Amino acid sequence: MSTYLQHGSEGDLVTALQEALNEEGYELEVDGIFGDDTDAAVRDFQAESELEVDGIVGADTLAALGLDEVVASHAKRRQPDVVYLESGSSGSAVRTLQHALVAAGYELDVDGVFGGDTDATVKDFQRQNDLDADGVVGPNTWAALQQYMS
Repeated sequence: MSTYLQHGSEGDLVTALQEALNEEGYELEVDGIFGDDTDAAVRDFQAESELEVDGIVGADTLAALGLDEVVASHAKRRQPDVVYLESGSSGSAVRTLQHALVAAGYELDVDGVFGGDTDATVKDFQRQNDLDADGVVGPNTWAALQQYMS
């Protein structure tokens, strides 16, 4: 599972991204929300660094900002016996997630693809349940979804 950040992402990795961009001379509010200002700064940084300018912070952009170790550390904190899902994931675990979200009252296609609609729904569910709205389905989100799973 690869880590990447994009417009709409939230959480501690976005905070680290914003801090790193500020160290590069940008003047972003460090709020952990990948909004329009962060997107513009990322695209500018990508252009200046001769990276693909797509606004998506993947391996190359993370490395250019010196954040690859931060991401690796974040990944190490993940519990090995828990299935983690995020935007770009697919398969039966995503279908299980989507079924649980539908049972929780959300309108969502159950297609096994963790795309934009699933990402937005997960973040809304996380906010409604006082979780870190980062779009990553880990142990806390699974625990909150448990009551909706058959």
